[in-house]
Amino acid sequence: MLARKLINEFADAGIRLTAENGQLAFEGPREVLTPERIEELRQHKAELLAALAAPDPDGFEERAAIIHEAHTIAIDDDGAPLTEPIFTLTQEQAETLAAQEQGHADADSLHGDVVGRWAVEIERLAKIPAVSPEGAEALKRAQAFIAEGWALQATRLGWDEVELFGVCPRAPWHRLDRKGVAFGGAVQAVTQEAVAYVGGLRRYRATVNNDGGAIPIWELAQDNPSSGGNAA
Repeated sequence: MLARKLINEFADAGIRLTAENGQLAFEGPREVLTPERIEELRQHKAELLAALAAPDPDGFEERAAIIHEAHTIAIDDDGAPLTEPIFTLTQEQAETLAAQEQGHADADSLHGDVVGRWAVEIERLAKIPAVSPEGAEALKRAQAFIAEGWALQATRLGWDEVELFGVCPRAPWHRLDRKGVAFGGAVQAVTQEAVAYVGGLRRYRATVNNDGGAIPIWELAQDNPSSGGNAA
């Protein structure tokens, strides 16, 4: 995405872009803001504002890793490689900087915003009159997954919206392996690798919607607004 690329490039140059009352704002040394960079801001203002308004958890994780790596000392004063690299920023500090580039105070704020958007989408779907009984029950499970804090914990661990709320447009609802883990039932624990449900069932992240055909359930419903989609 061009806008996200520009935000990162400006950050690397020492300029933090933010959105304030529908306008682009920046923090950083003015001498870095060259006429060429100002023109880039003008040309892509709408895209930049949209990107700053929508958190990008996947891009955030990648950006935090880049920032963390960039603040690494790998050689000593004589140019010899160190046995163990020295990180001048902690992982938490790198994540905070990456979140701030997206207009959030810290990583928790960014993840909370992401989950809030998911909650709005699930709530909207739950109000569709044409939702089938199976779909209605699945949406209740997804609402509980969010309300009980599992969605927030999962996104902090790197799970994305398709892994959590994805559905395969062609899969029936009895195919638990073809929809996101949020629809699977009462949750007991979430780790980086798996979700454990009450009763003993466990679903591993590596096997969730890994065929490339799944989309977030709210996108499926947008494609089929009269029925709420095959999955609901």
